[in-house]
Amino acid sequence: MAKIISYQRPTNLEEAISLISKDKHVPLAGGTLLNASEDREPLHFVDLQDLALKGINRSNEKLTIGSMTTLDEIMKNPDCPDLLQASSRSELPSTLRTLATIGGTIASGDSDSQLIASLLVHDAEIKVLNSEGESNVPLHEMLSEPNSHGAQLILSIELDTDGECVLEATGRTPTDTPIVSVALRHCKNGYRMAVTGVASTPVLVDPENPTASLQPSSDFRGDSEYRTHLTKTLASRTLNLLNGEK
Repeated sequence: MAKIISYQRPTNLEEAISLISKDKHVPLAGGTLLNASEDREPLHFVDLQDLALKGINRSNEKLTIGSMTTLDEIMKNPDCPDLLQASSRSELPSTLRTLATIGGTIASGDSDSQLIASLLVHDAEIKVLNSEGESNVPLHEMLSEPNSHGAQLILSIELDTDGECVLEATGRTPTDTPIVSVALRHCKNGYRMAVTGVASTPVLVDPENPTASLQPSSDFRGDSEYRTHLTKTLASRTLNLLNGEK
């Protein structure tokens, strides 16, 4: 785990953003990523537990989730869309879902995260706080430019809940993290498709041409050509499923 120089637990947002703006000060949410890190760089931990950033609220076709809400809470909440519940369950084993937070998951930007892909197809917007104040940023923009606004806190996530969704994935075994997965949502504004395992983060793609501009990297689970092939196959399968085709 990381080498901890100090531990601080702010009780308000102003104090928190002031702390994480300092060099080597990092926000601590559920701790599943920082505590598991093998990087021994000395860090100051800023614990976010006392900032009242938990909760799930649904209003009409919008859902707002506090950034410190755990994956286990999302998985069990009936107000959350089915795709969000299922992807929260698959994100981590049960022993870690009670600790890991949705804000920490977004901040990690893990390429294989089906939860992030699910948020993308639900048109998620992220409310963030930095030294200039609060703002709302589309999730796909935050993922593509993670350091564009300097030190910032994720406060909450707002997403659309209408439409039908499906997720298809291929892994080496049923219990492995998928090599590639495709999430698809059909809503009043058309189709939204997101893919994992083909870029540095999950990405939104054109449902009619899902591999355009993709250049997946290769690793022991699959080379670039194979990942591209999986994307085409799974994208076609999700479209067929939502269109009622076999």
